[in-house]
Amino acid sequence: MKKIVFFIVIALGISCKEEHKKEIPLLNNENDLEAVANMLDTQAEMENSGFEIKNLLGSYVGMFVADDFKYGEKASFQNKINITIDSLTNQTIYGHSIVAGNSRPFEGTINLETLKASVKEPGDDKYDGVFEFTISNNEKSLEGTWLANDKKLKVTKRKYILSKMIFKYNPSFNLEKDDSFDFQILTDNYDEKIEGAMELESIDGDIIAELNASVDKLENTDIENLNKGELEVVRNMIYARHGYSFKNRKMRYFFDEMDWYIPVSTDVRDQLTEIELKNIDLLKRYEQHAEAYYDYFGR
Repeated sequence: MKKIVFFIVIALGISCKEEHKKEIPLLNNENDLEAVANMLDTQAEMENSGFEIKNLLGSYVGMFVADDFKYGEKASFQNKINITIDSLTNQTIYGHSIVAGNSRPFEGTINLETLKASVKEPGDDKYDGVFEFTISNNEKSLEGTWLANDKKLKVTKRKYILSKMIFKYNPSFNLEKDDSFDFQILTDNYDEKIEGAMELESIDGDIIAELNASVDKLENTDIENLNKGELEVVRNMIYARHGYSFKNRKMRYFFDEMDWYIPVSTDVRDQLTEIELKNIDLLKRYEQHAEAYYDYFGR
C-alpha cells in the first residue's frame, strides 16, 4: 500500500512539473480571478463590436525622432524604425524593433480597452530601452515614445508616429527619373549641432533611375562613369529592396526618404538573387577606387 501511495505522489510531482513547463498561470486569490474575468469580458465585448486581437499584429513603420538629446555630439537625429507586434497572449504583448541595423526583441503589457502598451527590451544591449505606445482604434497606426535605459546616451528619448505596413520584396523598386538627391541637402534637414559636418557626394536621380541591379545584369560600361555616391546607392538599393536595416548612416539618410523602403532585417544575404550577387561584386570593384566612408551609429 505504501508503495502505491509513493508512486501516486511521484506521478503527481511529475504532472505538476509538466504543468509548470506549460507556464499555466496560478490564480492565488479572488482578485486574480476577478482580473481574469474582467479581461475576458473586455475581450468578448471588443470582439462582439468587430474588433479582433489578431488585427493588432504586424509591422508599424515610420521615423524614430530624437526628442531628448545632447548638443554637440554626433548622433542620428532620426531613423526609420519598424516596430513589429509578433503575438498577443491575453494582455501580454511580444514583438521586436528594427532600427539603424539593430534588431531587438521586446515584451510587455497592453490594455485591450485603451490599446496602450508598455514594453521593455532585454536590457543587455547599450541601446535598449522602454517603448510606450498607443495603437489607433482602427489598428492602422501607433504613436508613442522610447526611453533609453542608459541616460548617458547621446539620445535618451525618441518619439514616433508609425503606420501599419506590409513588406514585400519588389525588384522593381527604384528612384524615379525626377528624383535628384544631394546628400548634403538631406543632412541639412538634421540638426547640424548633432550630426556634424559631412562630406557627401551628389546623386543624379536620372542616372540611378536607368540602372536596376536587381533586374538587369550590369556591364562595365553601365557604371564606369558613376561617382562614388552613385555606385554606393546602386549597390545598396539591392539591400534596401530586401528590407535591410542599414548601420551605415549615409545609406540610412538616403533610403529613409524612400516611401517604399521598410527595414525588416539586419541580414538579407541569403535572400539575394544570382543577378544581384554578380552586380554587387562588379559595383564593389569600382567602389574600391574611391575612399570608403563608413560611419556607424546606434540609436
